[in-house]
Amino acid sequence: MNGYERIVAAIQRKQPDRIPIMEWSIHPNVINGICPGGSMYDLVEALDLDGIGVGGRHVPKHWETREKVYVNPWGIKYGRTAEAYAPIEGPIVTEADADRYVAPDPWDEAMVADVRIAAERYKGKKFIAYLTRSDFMFAADLHGITNLLTDFVDNPRLAHKVTQIVSDYYCELVRAAIKAGADGVVLADDWAFNTAPMMSPKHFQQFVLPYFKRAVDIVHDAGGYAIKHSDGNIWPILEMTVNTGVDAINPIQPDAGMDIGEVKQKYGQRVCLIGNINCGYTLSEAPIEQVVRETKEAIRKAGPGGGFVMMSSNSLHSSVNPKNYRAMVETTKRYGAYPLNARALEA
Repeated sequence: MNGYERIVAAIQRKQPDRIPIMEWSIHPNVINGICPGGSMYDLVEALDLDGIGVGGRHVPKHWETREKVYVNPWGIKYGRTAEAYAPIEGPIVTEADADRYVAPDPWDEAMVADVRIAAERYKGKKFIAYLTRSDFMFAADLHGITNLLTDFVDNPRLAHKVTQIVSDYYCELVRAAIKAGADGVVLADDWAFNTAPMMSPKHFQQFVLPYFKRAVDIVHDAGGYAIKHSDGNIWPILEMTVNTGVDAINPIQPDAGMDIGEVKQKYGQRVCLIGNINCGYTLSEAPIEQVVRETKEAIRKAGPGGGFVMMSSNSLHSSVNPKNYRAMVETTKRYGAYPLNARALEA
């Protein structure tokens, strides 16, 4: 099987020849540590990863520019941090702002340029995942996260207006991405802290879930696979999320109370699991022996029967040790061939 076939089999909750491996985002520090002077494509090929993550974005990666403050085409002001750009202020404060707001063009060719490059190189060979948003987090950038959460209670109409603007845009963008060659779409709004969701299950059901469900349905209608990414502890809203018909859940963050074995037991017959080697201590600082041990544990818990893609618990950020990531990949290839060898995984 090639990488595309492996990941599609896993997403369909089938058993490929081995557990597939991919990442959504890879920092240049990690790329240079594995392929000096190379690109993300070079790393994907050097490690023979099964897929590649590309994405349309309205804010640059922090290594692409030195601007301290960046205003994107949506009119959202971002400030530079050590690892990314963080939202400072959005253009929508009042209902009048929302009523006259005009979003950018979702069919702007620049938003899918990376998809076309990846498709030309890998279509049908490696899985091409398009990273984007669909609901809560970009509405929070547009309106301010405190304002949005407050409006769930104080001004529901404005909360819906802002999220509808975001939903209308991104539902068109995912159509454009799939048309350009993406195999799947990663709907990457974070919904939770490490301890719990950012909103009550009731408010999630009212203000977030309908827009997420809409995006899932449109991805499917356009011929792609829908993958949900949210950091944090999403246990209180996981059942509702799975019920949307989403194809996969990621990253199942281990240090946020999300045990991948428990998720596999409860939902492994309904969704593919993608994750979840800790990109904090384990992939950044831990001895290689711990990386191997945790990778084998993830295979043991989530691998049986298929429906599992190996990945970090978020991304390969600037502090990830390239040697640790290579160990994760090599361990997966060594112990992730089907049928799984239970005795070897316990050793």
